[in-house]
Amino acid sequence: MWNRKRSVTLSIVVCFMFVGILTAALFLGPWFVKFWFTVYRGWDASGEAMHKMSTLFAACFYPCAVFAYSTLYSLLRLLFNIKKNQIFIDINVKYLRRVSWCCFAVAFITFVGGIFYVPFFFVTIPAAFVGLLLRVVKNIMQNAVALREENELTI
Repeated sequence: MWNRKRSVTLSIVVCFMFVGILTAALFLGPWFVKFWFTVYRGWDASGEAMHKMSTLFAACFYPCAVFAYSTLYSLLRLLFNIKKNQIFIDINVKYLRRVSWCCFAVAFITFVGGIFYVPFFFVTIPAAFVGLLLRVVKNIMQNAVALREENELTI
């Protein structure tokens, strides 16, 4: 039977899988960019355009990866707190705030990268939207924490 505890455990497992995928992408990303543009786009592997694309990829992907690791860390901490039934606490609000700012940072980086390579804009808009959604959830969680603290003071 599916329950809340199994759902949280699945979310934790998926977060760890993303840590592995992100780590693999750090090492395989440059190779994949060259493979994509040489095989599917027909670019010269040693040409100037390939060099510029590799540089743009590195300039956008690696800073975004730092924010992705921060997001995954915060999500894991949040999920472990939820697993321990510590839901409406200040630290969870902090984790949600951090994740939302990481989304906005990725949106900014990919927006700047999108000026030079338009497909990056396809990351900018969803990242900004998820950041906005998380700000709303963070505000709801912050009010729930305040309400819980107020109720604890009531006799």
